[in-house]
Amino acid sequence: MKRTSTLISSIFIFILTASFIFGGEDTSSVESKQFKISIMEAKKGGKAGLAEEDVCVFKSGKFRTGYFKQNAGAEAIPIELTKDSTYFDEAVDADMIYVEFEGEITNKLEETVKIVGTIDGYSIEGNVKLSKKDKVKKNWSFSGSLKEKKKKK
Repeated sequence: MKRTSTLISSIFIFILTASFIFGGEDTSSVESKQFKISIMEAKKGGKAGLAEEDVCVFKSGKFRTGYFKQNAGAEAIPIELTKDSTYFDEAVDADMIYVEFEGEITNKLEETVKIVGTIDGYSIEGNVKLSKKDKVKKNWSFSGSLKEKKKKK
């Protein structure tokens, strides 16, 4: 009986350890990608504010942009890829990524910043909500395209 109990405990510990080692979220398909984005705040009554331009970067499994650092207190939002696939685009003769991602962080004011987005090939779009105690305070949408890397001379 004691031997069976020890065996079951050992198996459980192995599975738990393996899930931490191998089950970590792989965000390599978006790592270091930069997108030029336009951000619009949704106002009450369905109106939209003026578009703000910024660059978002995916680095170390986090979504980063100066705009949300300044306006939502979210310097880097940890993300999880809920869908991660590739497809072949005949028009550009290349493999393209299709990724759906989401993430959440609590800022210094105890507000929750949630992001949901999609990357399809060279395009990105998404939504960021700032809430406190489940009441939405601000809501932004963003869209943009992959930022071209500067060519070395």
